[in-house]
Amino acid sequence: MKFGIGDTCYIIENDEVKRARVSAKKDGQYFVQFVGSCGALAVPEDKVYRTPEEAEDGKQKTANRHSPVQYL
Repeated sequence: MKFGIGDTCYIIENDEVKRARVSAKKDGQYFVQFVGSCGALAVPEDKVYRTPEEAEDGKQKTANRHSPVQYL
């Protein structure tokens, strides 16, 4: 999925879908800013979504994964 500078996107932070704006891209990561706040986050390309619905689907896929710690 490709985004340009200034495009609106959605990411998952603290298990919530949040709207953000792309401010830059470098080495497979997007730098995004939350709408209405300062600062930026570096987010991997596969964790940036076009719609809130896509982000919700991504959130569910992440929740279905188990970490090795759960099996100890």
